[in-house]
Amino acid sequence: MPRYFFHFHGSDASDSEGQDFPDDAAARREAVTVARELARNNKSLSGDERLVVTNADGKVIHEEPLRRKSPLD
Repeated sequence: MPRYFFHFHGSDASDSEGQDFPDDAAARREAVTVARELARNNKSLSGDERLVVTNADGKVIHEEPLRRKSPLD
């Protein structure tokens, strides 16, 4: 099973262990879920933060911005 790494761009957090997912699409879905959770729990987002997903070769397969929902969403 392919391994994917989730890096938090906008901080010094980097994923050195990674997680196994069946394919790129599954890793992208996880990135969306994780980014929503991080945005929900982080009160001090500047707007440049994003979750960057790379495969085991270091190729970026997805970037998910961390956006706080506005009260109108």
